[in-house]
Amino acid sequence: MPFNYRLKNLTLAFGSLALTYSALELIVPYFLNHIPLTMYNALQTETRVLGQSSKDSVIPKNYIALVGDSYAQGRGDWLKKIIKNNRYKGTNPDYYSGHIIYRKTGIDVITYGMGGAGSVKGLVTAPIIPHLYINSLWPYTLAQPKHIFVYFYEGNDFTDNSLYYTNRFLFKGYDENYFFKGYDAKLFYTPLYFDQYLQEEALERYPSYKNDSSFRHMIFTGLMIAGWNNLKKEIERGIKKFKSLSSFNEKSSETFTKQKSIQTLKVSLDIQPKPNSSPKNIAIINEKKITLPAYLQGPPITLSPKQIKKSVYIFERSLLFMARFFSQSKISIIYIPGPASIYSMAGPNVSYEAAGWSGERGRITSKEEISRVSLESCKKIYGVTKKNGFHFLDLRFYFRERAKTKILHGPEDYQHFNRTGQNLLAELIIKHIVSNSQNQKSNTCKE
Repeated sequence: MPFNYRLKNLTLAFGSLALTYSALELIVPYFLNHIPLTMYNALQTETRVLGQSSKDSVIPKNYIALVGDSYAQGRGDWLKKIIKNNRYKGTNPDYYSGHIIYRKTGIDVITYGMGGAGSVKGLVTAPIIPHLYINSLWPYTLAQPKHIFVYFYEGNDFTDNSLYYTNRFLFKGYDENYFFKGYDAKLFYTPLYFDQYLQEEALERYPSYKNDSSFRHMIFTGLMIAGWNNLKKEIERGIKKFKSLSSFNEKSSETFTKQKSIQTLKVSLDIQPKPNSSPKNIAIINEKKITLPAYLQGPPITLSPKQIKKSVYIFERSLLFMARFFSQSKISIIYIPGPASIYSMAGPNVSYEAAGWSGERGRITSKEEISRVSLESCKKIYGVTKKNGFHFLDLRFYFRERAKTKILHGPEDYQHFNRTGQNLLAELIIKHIVSNSQNQKSNTCKE
């Protein structure tokens, strides 16, 4: 075959490949919301809201935005089950409160929720950076949300904010990830100083905030690179699992051979509980005693009044910073109780999570103390919203009533709502905020 002929064919093949690739770069950005749920992480963090399926198209219109931690993100047993059952099906099913709001009202919903985030990351970093980044891309113009729902979770938002203060304003040094400037704790309660801190540490510290690289427009390329990296991880995980299983089978075979000749059976009729065994929470649900895990998340009992004050202040400054940026959006704060505050316990005490402060995994306190601290904590957040003119919805009463007959968490993940809990969360938001948008009235924290 003549060289010129082969060169011509090679040029045509390369040209066709380049043309196809260019076409995909032009087309794919308009179909991101059809990406399967199991490929969702292949999208860049800043553009993942475009791949969410709780909206009619890639770019939402007159939409609701959810912000906060993993509760806003939608974690829980419903999501875990969906991922497990749809890993290789290429589907994008519903899995959290945002989907339910969307299906029942027809209003587009996106979530900026970030697992493990306190108020600074959840209310400033997570929503603002993606919003700016998406609007810097050639195919997109993303308007501000019509309504923002702030999911404030009493189970860890107080403690996360308090720990955030310790790490950022008291600690002076660095870790393996980034340098802490050690901001002046004496100026912590100075609004202008804290706002400057938010600008520098919650926004400008992240590379994507001022990303002017032309490669950021290559959305399909980024998707392919991330997908390839995820595929390699899956292959590596499969190889490790196979090796581990093979090794386990060999050891089991050896152990069985050694023990086969030993026919000794020991039985003890005096079985005592282990001295360090975890206490259990026994709840009365539908007139039955149901065993819940020990160390349920609840209100911030382990925090001192000074720590609570700092935590609430961080929430308020972050909320106001977000409100100034999303100046065209209406904002509502949703107060979500922890499991320890929801269920009616059979005994007088509750075993609650206290990790991170006492050096212990958990503690035990009375039901009355849980209720008292939950009420006081709710009032702190309500005070912030009332002072600044935002709408407030306390969900504690409604969840306590439903928890008398239904389990709202678990059975695997008791730190987040299951499908029943997600449905109730969405129903209450629709009833008290979405459907009543013209005449909203904040409900106060009551027992």
